[in-house]
Amino acid sequence: MSREESLKIILNQLDEKTVIVSTTGKTSREIFEIRERNNSQHNRDFLTVGSMGHCSSIALGIALTSPKTKVICIDGDGALIMHMGILLTIEKVAPKNFYHILLNNYVHESVGSQKTGSENIDMPKLFSSNNYNKIYSTSSKRELIEIFPDFIHSNGPNFLEMKIKPGSRKELGRPTIKPIDNKKAFQAFINKT
Repeated sequence: MSREESLKIILNQLDEKTVIVSTTGKTSREIFEIRERNNSQHNRDFLTVGSMGHCSSIALGIALTSPKTKVICIDGDGALIMHMGILLTIEKVAPKNFYHILLNNYVHESVGSQKTGSENIDMPKLFSSNNYNKIYSTSSKRELIEIFPDFIHSNGPNFLEMKIKPGSRKELGRPTIKPIDNKKAFQAFINKT
């Protein structure tokens, strides 16, 4: 599957209270466009613009300060590899409301499609060694639909690796909301939950 196809499935299975922190680049751009097409608000999504590798740290902070809110971190393989040390912190604090999704296409797609080296990492084993509760890995649309309810309804921290193909639509746009406005809307949403 493509990243966008995976994201559509994931977003369609979330309730109105779950928040997303997404990695920089095309992942955040696609989430923004999917929400636009669905006439959905963007206030539940924190798009980590220009901060490659930091979305898991941001998502962890939100999960710890908002323990009643389910927080989904949507990461890329290149971004994850940049800051793998955060996995030790996630292991130590083990937030039950933290859900880590890795969209693994084996390249730094947003900056030129250079190989990340993630093909040499057994991601499920890595997350298992960091004591994530439930661990899944798939490249199948059918299997993603089947496993996602257990992934999101079980206590975390949970991990889901979605092996995807590189590439995106040529006409993929950019968010039309300024990062500061995205942050303010997201904070307002979090403060209400």
